[in-house]
Amino acid sequence: MNGTAVVTTRQGKLRGKRVMTANGVAYYSFKGIPYAKPPIGALRFKAPQEPEPWLGVRDALADGAPCPQIDEVFKEDYKGDEDCLFLNVYSPQIPSWAKCTLRAVMVWIHGGAFCSGSVCTSVFGPQFLIEKDVVLVTMNYRLGALGFLSTGDSVIPGNNGLKDQVMALRWVQQNIAQFGGDPDNVTLFGESAGGTCVHLHLLSPMSKGLFHRAIAQSGSSLNPWSFDRKPRLRAFSFGEALGFKTDDSQKLADFLRTVHPKLLIEAVPQARKFEPERDLGITFFKPTSEPRTSTEDVFLPDRPEVLMAARKFHKVPLITGAVENEGIFAVKEVIEKPSLISRFNGRFELLVPKELNSKKNPDKYQEDVGRIKKFYFGDEAISRQNLERYIAMNGDIMILNGVYKQAKIHSALSSAPVYFYIFTFDGKRGLMKRAVGGSRFRGPCHGDELPYIFHVDMLRKMDPKSPEMRTVERIVRLWTNFAKTGNPTPDGDSLLQIKWRPVTTSVFPCMNIGPALRIDHFPEMKKRMEFWDDLDEEV
Repeated sequence: MNGTAVVTTRQGKLRGKRVMTANGVAYYSFKGIPYAKPPIGALRFKAPQEPEPWLGVRDALADGAPCPQIDEVFKEDYKGDEDCLFLNVYSPQIPSWAKCTLRAVMVWIHGGAFCSGSVCTSVFGPQFLIEKDVVLVTMNYRLGALGFLSTGDSVIPGNNGLKDQVMALRWVQQNIAQFGGDPDNVTLFGESAGGTCVHLHLLSPMSKGLFHRAIAQSGSSLNPWSFDRKPRLRAFSFGEALGFKTDDSQKLADFLRTVHPKLLIEAVPQARKFEPERDLGITFFKPTSEPRTSTEDVFLPDRPEVLMAARKFHKVPLITGAVENEGIFAVKEVIEKPSLISRFNGRFELLVPKELNSKKNPDKYQEDVGRIKKFYFGDEAISRQNLERYIAMNGDIMILNGVYKQAKIHSALSSAPVYFYIFTFDGKRGLMKRAVGGSRFRGPCHGDELPYIFHVDMLRKMDPKSPEMRTVERIVRLWTNFAKTGNPTPDGDSLLQIKWRPVTTSVFPCMNIGPALRIDHFPEMKKRMEFWDDLDEEV
């Protein structure tokens, strides 16, 4: 039975609605809640500001606008609005203060290479999580140049998309109890670029105390596409691509504030041509460290690896991991452009980011490129017949090596538990694998675990006894157990009937989330990660 509910926040009253899951579980939905002032006009490229209050009751019945973007993977046209800083709250129960038990809160950060994505309910439906009695918050944040351009100085210090997320987390601290959520029990979770954001919040002084547990799915600040070491060069190349050549940060910022958001997005392919090296993946603007001269609060004061080595991170329980065949995502470009195979064979270094060798003598880079090629391909050239090796290499470079290292480092330098997983279930809900043309390859693709955590409107209803439904039950139980207790497999859980132990310096147990749950050691993966460890240790 549907109805409405009104909740009072610090900014004013919100009207949401009472809805039901397919299993008949009631919950309350509040969508399109502004958590910051619209970052438009003079506020473009500025840190977010507190939201304005309103009078009366504001409807919170529809998703807020996504941030300006063009989705290259799903071939979507330009969409969005700069006024995009909205979040959604879904709660099993609005509290009656005469009898109120606050629930664990899970805050979701979507992925999309820092340039696309949103939290529209049709893709990130709350139903599976809500049925496990948690409060779910999902948020939009600024993307592309609007969210991540940096001039490398105090004019545009950068990381505005991450600062948006901090503002949303502050909103949660101030308001979530009104929705039945516990502000002292907040789990931050995200996937891909969202997983990287989760890891960066672990490193950021701005995020201290705003969350208490973290789940970083297929994302780490140690991934080569996750961090920009030369943001100033990129910003000025971007201005040049738009026809504005200058070496003055203020003049560039003033010019960029006059450009329509659509043109900012359309200029990226042209700006890539100014790059001296091939830009891996589809990231262009990305997180970076901020200058100490910044007049704003600094989100990231140094490079991630420096902060981690100095133990300057929040010691909270962490789940991290990846899907089995992350690199299927990479076959899209070689299937669409077969000529790339011969180009990569001629210049294999195009597949190996220089960031992986940032701590080494640059003269060793070509030697490392040769070792990587030998390890994955032996004496063979890349071909359509051995794309499985191409997939494995890309998955290791782009995702697995980073998340594996972050698990090892956090477990070694923190007393808080770190749990590692590999998602191996290759089921009918794997949307990304189909989208990138990778259906003929074994295993799930990057992002294929998401429809087992969130309800997706376009997918068919699952048979309650299907392997897909069992996978939903298992991963959602693991994630929500962790959110509630800090332990994904607490004693007495009759559904899971398994013990997932944390990583230590001596053992690396890995939860295999497949047709069944089991603790696995993935010897082939371990062999590949040892290769990268050896490569990294040679300074």
